[in-house]
Amino acid sequence: MKQVTTGINGLDSVLEGGFLRPSTVLIAGPAGTGKTTIVMQSIFNAAKNEEVCMYITALSEPIAMINNFMSKFSFYNISLLGKGNVKYVPIGIETIHKGSKAIIDEMERNIEIIKPDRIVIDPANVFAFGLDRESERRFYYDFFTGMKGWNSLVLLTGEFTAEALVESTLSYLVDGIIYISNEPFLDRSIRYLNVLKMRGLAFSGGRHSCKITKDGFVVFPRITPAVSTSVSKERLPTGIKGLDQMTGGGFKRGSAVLISGSSGTGKTTIGTQFIVEGLLKDEPAVIVSFEEDALQIRENSRAFGWNLEEYEKKDMLKILSPAESDVNEFTLSLYETIEKINARRLLFDGTGKLPRMMHRYIPFPEYISDIINNIKNKNVTAVYTNEASNLTGTTQITGTGISPTMDTVILLRYVEIKSEMRKAISVLKMRGSDHDKDIRELIINKKGAEIRLPFSEYSGLLSGSPMKTLSDAFVEAFRK
Repeated sequence: MKQVTTGINGLDSVLEGGFLRPSTVLIAGPAGTGKTTIVMQSIFNAAKNEEVCMYITALSEPIAMINNFMSKFSFYNISLLGKGNVKYVPIGIETIHKGSKAIIDEMERNIEIIKPDRIVIDPANVFAFGLDRESERRFYYDFFTGMKGWNSLVLLTGEFTAEALVESTLSYLVDGIIYISNEPFLDRSIRYLNVLKMRGLAFSGGRHSCKITKDGFVVFPRITPAVSTSVSKERLPTGIKGLDQMTGGGFKRGSAVLISGSSGTGKTTIGTQFIVEGLLKDEPAVIVSFEEDALQIRENSRAFGWNLEEYEKKDMLKILSPAESDVNEFTLSLYETIEKINARRLLFDGTGKLPRMMHRYIPFPEYISDIINNIKNKNVTAVYTNEASNLTGTTQITGTGISPTMDTVILLRYVEIKSEMRKAISVLKMRGSDHDKDIRELIINKKGAEIRLPFSEYSGLLSGSPMKTLSDAFVEAFRK
């Protein structure tokens, strides 16, 4: 047996290399899930690599169907038909009416002439329509007995619900089953691909999201859970006056930093300033924003004198705004972007908006934890921001359970002092390192964020209702 590429973006990764040849693989699912697209994409991409492929169908006018529905995809190349690498074999209704032996004889006659490496039968279950249960079983047994001698990779499509597939004779005769579903999620639908079995191959089971694009069917393999590695002792300056002092010289390289605070407290400004500091030191970076698109990010940054476009043109900075993406698609895109530009710093702005992209098969805590650990393993220093719900008063840091995964947690708060709303910053934790325990004032000016002296004369700052310390209140009372 030989392992051959599937020709489907992402599917080789799920199957850890591709299909086996010879073998029989059923591509199953309800109508409209993309079964024909998958098999056509597979044989056209195989034909480009000089494989001889054959497409068998019981549908009328197959060439017209291919031209109408497949020519919009980039993989479709009509010249491969003229070259002879892709051959179409329609099985007429007369042959089907003659029964299983006539159908199999007609297929084998063409296979003997064409000698294909890869065969598609689309759809396979149409040949058994109208047969009773026992006749259908005998037909499939005869059918698959004949396939054993073809010495080809045979891809069959079949229109099945998940329940009907379990009861079908096809399901236990084939070597592999790939099931595709199309399920509603909020105001859209998401396709899932699930490899139910694949004899002789290790594969990644469970649901993988997928979609159909102009390039054909694309699979987005689930991210592999990662074990967190140790963080470097090297310190990275943040570029923020006063914050390096609070953190003992800056953030540790390869660490995960959470900045949590209410709307307008300066989370994005601090995160972007950290990115800009890295760019000035020739460290490529990625900004992921669930809050703003790339245009808004550039415009907001100009107000502080930061020209992000300059670094984008140099391919040192990439801005991703994945609000409408599937989570697995977004994750793969993020990892590919980091690898492509060799990013050293990351701003992940708006983790609180991420759960809206999550569907029921992916628990958010596990998903974000895998992202955090994978990013750390790439030795990328990442700042994650989260919007806290309360402007003042007691509140949770995130409400999503991700703070324990972070190496550093920084809290931003509004405090009311003498009828004026001011901003406060505190470092709640910094794993494996000492840090400033003071609550300091945070100022946002035309140059960005700046940390000033502690609010040493007040207590109760984190409650949002600060009071004079006892000693200061005593002195102030005697001055009156």
